[in-house]
Amino acid sequence: MLNLLLKQASVKISFNYTTVKSCKKYLRVRCVDLTCRWMVRACAIRESGWFHVHKYVGEHTCSVDHVMGKHKNITVEVIASLILNFFVDNKGPSSKEIKRIVFRKLHCRSGYWKRWMAGVIAKNIVRGTLEHRYAVLLVFSYIFNGLNPRSINSLMVDEKSGRFIYYFMAFGASIHGYLHMRKVVAVDGMHFFGKYEGVLLFAVAQDMQNYIYPLAYCVVDKQNDASWGFFFEKLKAFVIDEPELCVISDRYVSIANGLTKYYPLAHYGVCMRHLGENL
Repeated sequence: MLNLLLKQASVKISFNYTTVKSCKKYLRVRCVDLTCRWMVRACAIRESGWFHVHKYVGEHTCSVDHVMGKHKNITVEVIASLILNFFVDNKGPSSKEIKRIVFRKLHCRSGYWKRWMAGVIAKNIVRGTLEHRYAVLLVFSYIFNGLNPRSINSLMVDEKSGRFIYYFMAFGASIHGYLHMRKVVAVDGMHFFGKYEGVLLFAVAQDMQNYIYPLAYCVVDKQNDASWGFFFEKLKAFVIDEPELCVISDRYVSIANGLTKYYPLAHYGVCMRHLGENL
């Protein structure tokens, strides 16, 4: 039981310990750093094989410099703290570079999984987590409008939980340039594969030289009538519904429903590539 306690404490803190006094009836261990307060004192309970812990100080006060090269239980938190200073323009070191850093600083080797997890932790510290990014959407919208005049963005949250549902954005340059584009707009959606999944809806046009011109983006929880309706409602602010307009997409039912409601005058066409794949 005591050995398990020592092992868990050492693995969790990533520091080694040394035995000060030990026998079959008494055990006293402390951190290898003489200035550290981490220590355990325990006595055996007769012949039961169990120990009674008299005193346990579980917090290490020593630094990373005292991690020994022979210590195999170095944690991802320690590795992450080592590689924070190696981020340049929010780009961190690769797995091979992390391996060299750990060996050079701590004189020990680390597995690929630990290096990968350490990289994730360090990136979250430097770049921020997904939860933090969703929480600062209002601040992002304010800065976005300041740096991109005449832009459009709109945030919708759930009234009960306050959680993020939809976020629409269109750059002012895209809105201004649409006046010189062909009156053919293609819309589609692509799925995210991150922690919170979701779908990115987007609309693009085409200029006179057949180059794709981005118009608007919208992050939603899923594709349905409500999400596509929200997208077309915001898109209609600068893509005017008129008989000369043609909207192209795949055969998704929610897109057709949204166009019927918000773009009744426009023509609706099906993408030949999607149609060919479906047939």
